[in-house]
Amino acid sequence: MKLRISHSSKIALLVLLLFSFPIFSEDGEENEDKRPPRADLPFEINEKKRLSERDFNNKKENGYFTGLPLINSDPNVGVGYGARVLYFENGTKEDPFFEYTPYRYRIFAQYFNTTKNAPYHWASIDAPYVFDTQWRLRGDLIYGRNPNLLYFGYGEETLKPLSYRDRNDPNQPLVRNATFNDYQEAQSYRRPGNAGEAPFVTDRQFNRYDLENPNIQLSGERSFFGGTVRLVGGTRFSKQTLRTFDGKVFRARDPFFGNTDFSILNVDVDTPNGRTKVTEDLESGKIVGANGGYINTLRAGIVYDTRDFEPDPNRGLFLEYTHEKSVRAIGSDFDFNRNVASARVFFSPLKGMVEKLVVAGRATAVQNNGNTPFFEVNQFWGTETNQAGLGGRTTLRGYKQDRFTGPSNAFANLEVRWKFASLDWGTQHFDFQLVPFYDVGRVWDDYKKMNFKDYKHSRGLGLRIPWNQATIIYIDYGVSDEDRQTFVNFNHIF
Repeated sequence: MKLRISHSSKIALLVLLLFSFPIFSEDGEENEDKRPPRADLPFEINEKKRLSERDFNNKKENGYFTGLPLINSDPNVGVGYGARVLYFENGTKEDPFFEYTPYRYRIFAQYFNTTKNAPYHWASIDAPYVFDTQWRLRGDLIYGRNPNLLYFGYGEETLKPLSYRDRNDPNQPLVRNATFNDYQEAQSYRRPGNAGEAPFVTDRQFNRYDLENPNIQLSGERSFFGGTVRLVGGTRFSKQTLRTFDGKVFRARDPFFGNTDFSILNVDVDTPNGRTKVTEDLESGKIVGANGGYINTLRAGIVYDTRDFEPDPNRGLFLEYTHEKSVRAIGSDFDFNRNVASARVFFSPLKGMVEKLVVAGRATAVQNNGNTPFFEVNQFWGTETNQAGLGGRTTLRGYKQDRFTGPSNAFANLEVRWKFASLDWGTQHFDFQLVPFYDVGRVWDDYKKMNFKDYKHSRGLGLRIPWNQATIIYIDYGVSDEDRQTFVNFNHIF
């Protein structure tokens, strides 16, 4: 019998291997910790999962609340505001799990909205080694709606640079290799309508759509081999409501008097929006998902994890493969499946010389199959967190969220996290990390075309502020040839 490996599996395996090599440079590092192994664990937990001595000493005992005012910023959805109330239960240092978990359990609830009306309300529970067993339970109840979602097309066509005509005038020459801001400005002008449109329209919302998404997500995972291997199963139930902006009225610039140096002459006119890109591609049959619908999925995954501290690792390897299947048998309106292979590596090249300098890398490959609605293609399930691709805060930070969309995609991130200061304020502990980063990624029309050529690139500089270790305040400034963006949020992106 001949073993056959698909092209996408080869790509995923190569990605995992490439990012695995640096971890071997840490051989022997664990031996520097002189603490004897815990003898009171109810089952074996690999010593690689043990907190460093510094993190063990800084970790708070027992339960505590953290109240976070959610003030963040994303160029695509505006300034966010709200509050998250978290409760962490850590146990005591005598608890045998204290040194091997970020917490015994964590509960939080948040209210959140933005200046561009993109609410995201969320209640969550996470309990590793629940009831002192090898099981971990997670649950999330989420209501989200975003009227600012971007859509530039489907597949490799989205890799083309942005282009526009001056003041949206069809008689003007095409301006190529545009920045996002120049492109958006041109789209904000009025133009003569095409067949089926009003006499005058604007393309202000040409690349945007509105998606409402209440959902519930549940998962359970079982640890093996000292906690380094986990098998994960779960489910998601969601209702997607899609709205487009065709014919909706917006203020639009007049092409002759909309941008003079004399403000009294500048004219904005109430103008219906023309046909959007989403509508064009839906009607041509290029994409599916015209009416939204129910997306209910079954999930399964396997994880290999040797990180020492999940929220802010110093060392370790995290390998993950997940499969998600949407089937009509459980009430879904679409039949599709998705495979995701991801690798993360963390190592400290100057351990013993610098208190904390961590090189962190991640690589991910994604393959969608079947009747996947366009708004679902860029939603990747991970066993720890969901992932939105490609562009935005968590993938290509120099491009707008969902700038690139396709049935197959891959991306990678490299960060250097250097702790340069710390602060104790009453009972609160803060660290400060400077984080230069580099991102790459791209999409393909078919997984068989996946390769290592023609990736999009972005780079930037970030600041991380770990608060009592488990809460990470996040500020990043990302740059690409097309855009520049600043993000303020919580948690490392990996």
